[in-house]
Amino acid sequence: MGGGSGQRSSRLRQGTISAAERERWAALRAQIDRSDTVRCVKSCQPNNISCIMDPIHSISHTVISLPTFREEPLLEEIVFLRAVPPAHSFSRNSDIVFDILDGNGQDAFDIIKRYEHGMIVGVVRQVRPITGPRYIVLKLAMNNVVSGVVSHRNIVNVHIFVSEFWF
Repeated sequence: MGGGSGQRSSRLRQGTISAAERERWAALRAQIDRSDTVRCVKSCQPNNISCIMDPIHSISHTVISLPTFREEPLLEEIVFLRAVPPAHSFSRNSDIVFDILDGNGQDAFDIIKRYEHGMIVGVVRQVRPITGPRYIVLKLAMNNVVSGVVSHRNIVNVHIFVSEFWF
């Protein structure tokens, strides 16, 4: 199979690859296409104080599509952020707080907190109709708060594609 990915792409276009190689590419492509969440986790060098002090531990991107909902009242649960409380969370001084940081210009979404099966869950709900076609990036934060201070934060960017259709 030698050569870099550029050569393989070229061979794919030219149709000069073997059946086995085509099957491997198809399997790889299927894995890539199924992936709807990308997550980056912070990894600091020991001497990088600004990195260590930055409360953001991870940034994720996920994609969802929604139909156009034209009628109110609407309370559609669309995103679930799950967090296992840390061992020290049984203290009254710690909590997990969910926030919508950006992308909610029409106040079409809210976020509530639930407790399910020993986990804390932030539930993003669509509370107002959105007429598509529309593309929205909803920036969410899952904050671990200790004694009133954010000790660490995970960011989730939800890329929402709203169809122009109700189905």
